[in-house]
Amino acid sequence: MTFIRKIKKQSGTYLAEVQSVWENGKTRQKVIRYIGKEVEGKPVRKISSSSVNVTAVKRHLDIEIINKIAEDLRLTNLSPEILMLVYSQLLDRPSINRMEEWLGNTDMLEILGVEGTSTSRLYDSLDELNDLDFDKMEERLSSIFSKIDENRAVIIDVTDTYFEGESIDGEYRKRKDEKVKKLVQIALAVTENRGFPLFHKTYGGNISDRRIFTEMISTLKERGYSSTVMDRGFYWKKNIEDALALRMNVICGVIKDREMRKILLAMDRRYIYSKENRVSLKNTHVYIKSIDFMKGKLIAVYNPQLEQIRREHYYEHSSDEEIASLLGYSLIYHNTSLDDMDVVRKYYAKDTIERAFKHMKGVLSLRPVRVWLLSHVYAHIKMCYLSYAILSMLQYRIERTGISGEDALELLSGGYSVHLRDNESGFNWKTNVELSKKQEEIRNMVYKTQ
Repeated sequence: MTFIRKIKKQSGTYLAEVQSVWENGKTRQKVIRYIGKEVEGKPVRKISSSSVNVTAVKRHLDIEIINKIAEDLRLTNLSPEILMLVYSQLLDRPSINRMEEWLGNTDMLEILGVEGTSTSRLYDSLDELNDLDFDKMEERLSSIFSKIDENRAVIIDVTDTYFEGESIDGEYRKRKDEKVKKLVQIALAVTENRGFPLFHKTYGGNISDRRIFTEMISTLKERGYSSTVMDRGFYWKKNIEDALALRMNVICGVIKDREMRKILLAMDRRYIYSKENRVSLKNTHVYIKSIDFMKGKLIAVYNPQLEQIRREHYYEHSSDEEIASLLGYSLIYHNTSLDDMDVVRKYYAKDTIERAFKHMKGVLSLRPVRVWLLSHVYAHIKMCYLSYAILSMLQYRIERTGISGEDALELLSGGYSVHLRDNESGFNWKTNVELSKKQEEIRNMVYKTQ
């Protein structure tokens, strides 16, 4: 039987494989081979460079980083297959049928602590994801995000995506390219400042934003949120009445229907275009005037630049001067204690949720979903939701670098591990490629205690 012995010399501590043998009536230790040297308490194997071969170069750093974020978000208790799908959505978005090949070129299996997977297990994980109590998972994530983004205002909006699959029941709607596809709608709530996802809901293709609002506002109230900013698609008198009954603060765009046009025409608009009513926005200036309305305020927002553009276009096709006189105006309702100017700025700064949907529909590939079961469509949406949660936290951790989360992942994708083998001893090991300064900066920020 052999064992490792430390041999201390003036030049250092060396490691050797030795065996106890009986010679001349005494026991002594016979050196089988020298292994290497101990450096800072850790063994360093002695290997001839001529006998070393590179067996693989694998993607490592970006997977390590998103796994660290997932740990901090307490997502790593999900099954390895679910995590594989969520992580791959953030990286290359391979199809499930090609996942095994893709995984072989990464260190994901090792990072997740599993030996392997299969296509059938990955498909099964979609059903597993649907069977989870996703509301509780969203609440856990929300509690983490709310501690960072303490502003209690929430932005809500609705987008839609199309999907394939002849065996799937679903509502049809004509797309912008005039093709008729099956549609699913996704309602999303995010924090106002940083765009952290709080919860989502999915609906059939023909559910109106007004009906979706009822569920969204109730969920907001149940989870302790008291203020929301939303687009005009959600405006409906009954929705405002429901929000008031729940004592919710609302900032909402208002559609210029017949009733609203009458209110605008009855307003004294002669003095709105003045310096005292001027509000500076990101790319333009607008002028405002408000009146009391439904236990709150209705703000008329006048944009002279937009009026000119819209009037020119309108006059090419029509000549109704009453309609033309309102083309530069939009409406915002609110029942908050904020100054009207602050309300207008807050409303037009709600592109936070548009960026969130842009990430989910673009970077995370929430696009026409090509699966054959409706349950898998919903699982795909949940997968994108979890991916976006990780991406938004990564963005928060590295915000001081001025680099976006997507660009950071692109930089990290160049961090590889090199797998090596000593042909003489059969010993296998790996080492990571030295990080660039920017990669190291991102890694340090992610690992830094918050």
